[in-house]
Amino acid sequence: VQASVLSREAVGNWIKFTIHVMQVFKQGSAKVHRGTQFLWVSVTDLACKCPKIKVKQTYLILSKDSRQPERPGLTADERSIVIEWKDDWARRMRRYQRRQRKGKCKN
Repeated sequence: VQASVLSREAVGNWIKFTIHVMQVFKQGSAKVHRGTQFLWVSVTDLACKCPKIKVKQTYLILSKDSRQPERPGLTADERSIVIEWKDDWARRMRRYQRRQRKGKCKN
């Protein structure tokens, strides 16, 4: 998912980021749609700056979808990857998407 971070809010032991999903490259069982979504990161994961997430930045987010009704959206944990987006990745990511659709990539 390519997303830009719009805001940040503390909710109990979690930080809720409001993100604008710009592009979905690959989906899991729950469908992630473009537009406004939430990204949840536990306070303990955020304290060690893994991942370090700033408002008004765009990121490539590789994480799982949250199946918790109290935390709708994406959840980033120690196994997630959240890295600053680089514009030169766009063409490469579209190429991987085409390969995936044609069945050339293993799931």
